[in-house]
Amino acid sequence: MKFAKVLEQTLIEEDIPEEWIEAAIQYKSLKKCINKVVSELQFLGLEQNTLKLIIDDKAKQQVVEMDNNEYTPNNPVVAEYTLTKSNFGQSDHIIPMLKISIDYNNADISDDHINEVWLRLKSKIETLIGNEDSIIESVSNRIYELNEDKSLVLSPRGSRREGSPIPDDYLEQIAGETLDNSSKRSEMLIMLKSDSQFFQMLNGELENLDKLKQDEESKLIEEVKAISESMQQLANPAKGPLRKSDLYKWRELFKIYLDSEVYFKYNETSVSASERDGEQVKRNLNEFISRVEKTSLTDQFKNKKSMVAFNQFLNMNFHLLKVLQFQSINSTAFRKILKKFDKQTSLGVKYKFPKLISSDHIFITGSSIAQSICYVIQSSILTLVPQLDDYTCPICTSVAFKPIKLDCGHIFCVRCLVKLKQQKKVDCPICRRDHAIAYADSSNLDLESMALMKQYFPIEVKEKLKERDKERYGELVGDNKCIIT
Repeated sequence: MKFAKVLEQTLIEEDIPEEWIEAAIQYKSLKKCINKVVSELQFLGLEQNTLKLIIDDKAKQQVVEMDNNEYTPNNPVVAEYTLTKSNFGQSDHIIPMLKISIDYNNADISDDHINEVWLRLKSKIETLIGNEDSIIESVSNRIYELNEDKSLVLSPRGSRREGSPIPDDYLEQIAGETLDNSSKRSEMLIMLKSDSQFFQMLNGELENLDKLKQDEESKLIEEVKAISESMQQLANPAKGPLRKSDLYKWRELFKIYLDSEVYFKYNETSVSASERDGEQVKRNLNEFISRVEKTSLTDQFKNKKSMVAFNQFLNMNFHLLKVLQFQSINSTAFRKILKKFDKQTSLGVKYKFPKLISSDHIFITGSSIAQSICYVIQSSILTLVPQLDDYTCPICTSVAFKPIKLDCGHIFCVRCLVKLKQQKKVDCPICRRDHAIAYADSSNLDLESMALMKQYFPIEVKEKLKERDKERYGELVGDNKCIIT
C-alpha cells in the first residue's frame, strides 16, 4: 500500500483529532510539489539520470561537496544543490539553489556521455538566457530564476518574479560566497520555483507540529498535576486510618504499571534504545489494564474518588499514547517525503535538509514527549506511593525497618547488620566496600527512611517486629523445653 494511503488510514483508525490532522505533514500536497520540481528540471534539460551523472560521486556514493580544485577535464559539467536558511520578517526562509559549473575552455573530453550532457545543457541554458556572455559578466548577473511561464530570467537585478520574500542583497551575498570568478569556467545559480515551495511548505508544517507538541505536552502536564493532587489525598496515610485508606491498593496498581514497562524498557542503558514505539506502548498499556482487571483491585477501592482518579490516570496514558502515535507517523512521513524528493530528483536533500533545520524544530529533533511526561509521572504521581522493593533489606528480603545506611549507601535492617558483625563480616555484601559494616554504628540509623516505613508500610513493619521478637525469644530460650514428669 502506498504510504500516502497508509498515512490517511492511520490518522482515521487511531481517531486522531481533526485539529491534529490539519497540523500533520501534508504528504500528498508535498508529492505534487515534487512532481513540479521534476517538471522544472526536465525543462532545463536536467532529467533525473542527467543529475545523477553530474551530481553523484560514484567513488563515495554521496552528493558532491564541490570546491574550486575538484573541477577536472573529465568532469566538465558539475551541479551542486545547496540549501540555505535565513530569517526575513517573522519566519525562516529555506533558499534552495542549483549551482551549475561549465568548463567552456575544455576541448578534450574523453567521456562521450558527459560530453553529450555538457553540450545539451550548455545549449539549453544559452537558448533560455539568450546571451552567452551575460553569464560571466558579474556575480549579480549569475543568479537565474525560473518563472511560472518557464522563462529563465536574471536575478536579483533583472525581472525577478514579484512577491519574492528574499531580499536582493541577500541573493548577491549568496552568489558572492558560492560562485567562482575564474575565466576558465562559467558558473551560475539557478533558482527553481517549486522546490522553494516544497521546502517552505514542509518547514511550515514542522512549525505547526512543534506548536502542537508543546500544547499537548502542557495539557498532559496539567492532567498529571490534577491526578497528583487527588493522589495526595487518596494515598496519604496521614489523611485517615489505614482501614479507610486505599494506600495498599494504589501501591499494587502502580507496581503492576511499573512492571508493565509501558513506555520504557528499564534494563536498557540507552534512553533511545529503551523507548517503546507507539504500537508496543499500546500493547503494554492494554496488558496493564488486563492485569488490573484480573486482580479486581479497582473493585476493592474503599473511596469512590479512587476510581475517578484511576480513570483519569488511564485517560492521561491514552492521551500520551495518541500523541506518540501522531508523532511517529509524522516522523515517518517527514523521512519518506525527503526520500521521495531525492528518488525523483537526485538532488540529495535527505540528510541536508534535516541538518539545516535541526535546531529549529523540537518535533523531529527534540526529546520524545514520552521522556518528559514519564519523568513528570514518576516524580509527581508514582513517588507518592513508595514501593516496598525500594525499602527491602537485601539479606532477609523483608522491610528494612530500623534501617542502617552504610557509608556506601546500601541499607540493611539492624537485625541483619548485627548478624553480619557477629559473623565477623566487615565489608558491604553488595558492593564490597572495605570496612563498611565494621565502621557502622548508631549514627548510621536512617531516621528519615525509618519514619517513612512506619507511615507507608505499617503492616510490613508490624510483621517485621513480630518476626524480630520471635527470633529474639528463640535465641533466649534456645532448645530448652519444659519437661513435665
